[in-house]
Amino acid sequence: MNTPTTTLPAGGTLPGGGTQTPREGRPARPADRGHLGRITVLSLGIGLVTALILTFVAFPGAAEPVVTGAGLVGFACGWALLAILSTRLTATPQRWAWVPATVMGTTGVALILVAPDDGALTAAGWVWAPAMLTLAVWSAVHAIRSLDTRARSWVVLPALTLLALVAVGGGYQTLRVTLDSAAYSMPGRSVDIGEYALHLDCTGTGTGSPTVVLESGLGGTSTLWSRITAEISSTTRVCAYDHAGQGWSGSADSPRDAAAVAADLHALLDQAGEAGPFVVVGHSVGGLYAMTFAAEHPAEVAGMVLLDTTSPYGIDASLAGRSGGGTGPMMFLPSLARMGLAQLMPTSVWSSLPAPAAGEYRASVATARGATNSVDEVSEYPAVFAQAQALTTLGRRPLVVLTLADKERTDAAGYAAQERFAELSTNSSLRTGDTTHVGLLDDQHGATLSVRAITDAVESVRTGTAVPRS
Repeated sequence: MNTPTTTLPAGGTLPGGGTQTPREGRPARPADRGHLGRITVLSLGIGLVTALILTFVAFPGAAEPVVTGAGLVGFACGWALLAILSTRLTATPQRWAWVPATVMGTTGVALILVAPDDGALTAAGWVWAPAMLTLAVWSAVHAIRSLDTRARSWVVLPALTLLALVAVGGGYQTLRVTLDSAAYSMPGRSVDIGEYALHLDCTGTGTGSPTVVLESGLGGTSTLWSRITAEISSTTRVCAYDHAGQGWSGSADSPRDAAAVAADLHALLDQAGEAGPFVVVGHSVGGLYAMTFAAEHPAEVAGMVLLDTTSPYGIDASLAGRSGGGTGPMMFLPSLARMGLAQLMPTSVWSSLPAPAAGEYRASVATARGATNSVDEVSEYPAVFAQAQALTTLGRRPLVVLTLADKERTDAAGYAAQERFAELSTNSSLRTGDTTHVGLLDDQHGATLSVRAITDAVESVRTGTAVPRS
């Protein structure tokens, strides 16, 4: 005898009060689809908010691996919430979301606990980039099968597309850094100063003292001075170097303020056997490092040149004040650089420097390590600004202050600071040049103006005469 069967719609009521739940992948009822869409938006939105809370509140100003790990843990919470809520509240459970939740959560916790250094993170790029791309594609396939069109088109697929782009960018960044490391060899030498080694590149013997020492600004490296060193080395000895954590120099365990940079430079010149006193040249915030060096080691400074030096007289108007320093949005720069965005920076795409210096400079700054150095440097600006103000006089030692031609019109406070710098010596010259801030180093016209300022300071030291006014 045949037993009659009853066909129920998905999610219908069975005899006895039970419900029939469709397998994952079956179309849900229209009402259920709308419910699932709201759950999807809510879950991933909570994941984004959690990521922001963890990075800005739980780990403010943390190192790159911790910032990245905290973000991954936050996003993992969003995917996990989607899996949980869709299973409990809808007839279309999204169990596949446990996979991105588990992968991101595990990776994030590992990054926070282990906190690998830059070298380990670069090497890991060969693994995490293809793994994340695979995860993005796998998740997209399952989302297309089980989510309704609106939820997957508006939220899930854009999120997974972004994950795929991050994976591709991270893979390219890893490849680019590896190729650049092999393509550009270190000029000069590496000098051990105790905790780490600093890169020093001295060229030219000239016709005598003094030796010129070059101090880079934010994110700058020794290579950025290539136009300057090529000219100055024909008349005197000139030394460019990389700060700790930048270029070919080793990394410090903690960010360096101006006093620490001055101590590093003093140890570097001493260990390298470079004889002073020196004409110290600083560009941008490098001018503040030069001023601090003069305040800490006055006997080692014969003269100074300040190239559009940052004003130390107002932290609120500085980059640190505007961005929140190392605890503000800038803390994401190393992680974003690791994802390939470093290759899109203006300095990575184009430079006025001649070859091969342009490629060498791009290779050093278009890295997560370079971004970390910049974030650390900005985080120390409050201390740097205060320490630079410790220099109250240079006496009659030669001083040339070179700034931009339009600075008085566009930045009155900044120009007033240049005038204040010029008052540090009774033998000084305040000049302006029709160029840009970076152009003072990498543009041919701007570099010529800088070379003239340095040459005039050197000649004033040698002859004991007054610095030319222009």
